[in-house]
Amino acid sequence: MKKLKRSIHFLFVSLTCSSFIITFQACSTDDDTEVTTEEFDDSNFETLDWTTTTHSNEVDPNMDEVFDNNTVKKLEIVITETRWQSMLDTMTETYGTFGAGANSESIDTEEGAIFVPSEVFYNGLEWYRVGLSFNENSSLQRSWQNGILKLSFKLDFDFFGDAYPQIDAQRFYGFKKLNLKNNFDNKSMLQENGTTDTSSYSVLVAFYKVYIDHGDGSEYFGLYTLVQEVDETV
Repeated sequence: MKKLKRSIHFLFVSLTCSSFIITFQACSTDDDTEVTTEEFDDSNFETLDWTTTTHSNEVDPNMDEVFDNNTVKKLEIVITETRWQSMLDTMTETYGTFGAGANSESIDTEEGAIFVPSEVFYNGLEWYRVGLSFNENSSLQRSWQNGILKLSFKLDFDFFGDAYPQIDAQRFYGFKKLNLKNNFDNKSMLQENGTTDTSSYSVLVAFYKVYIDHGDGSEYFGLYTLVQEVDETV
């Protein structure tokens, strides 16, 4: 009789453990799926390179530093693979498959770009969670449909200031917004350097070598023209 009770008890324990293992595995599968589909939490960081002169909004825009026409400077942008892919996916939804040629359908350009957080490195310093977007200009659609990934970009250094309190009112030497023009259909780019007349304004421009790391290491995207944002500093 004791052997029978012992056997029944063993069977009950075995069934209970098996049920637990199956349930645990099912829960683990669900958790894994959520992890792969959701963006990680990146709000815990320190702004170690932050200084009043380089990052704050307490100084006037430093035209000489940002728009120095005597040298070609380097700008590196780092973005997670997931965020980069979300930018490309939005472009595909708006302009069609990359490199597939012109699309005859009407296009709402306001839906052609999104802002995502990125890191910007310049002259040994880092700017944090900078809003990065493809720049909605006349060449964006043509570049995309012609298979040219050297697209124009827009940088907004305080775009995610509400989401990341550490970078509230972040600036790039006094500038909140800057544009990186890809110089599409302008092979010489000579007329881009110095200043560009826009209506009654004279907008500052300068050459920058742009590198982008979107998950596979730093990649040279080409020579860009950095263009002053008119509504910010003019």
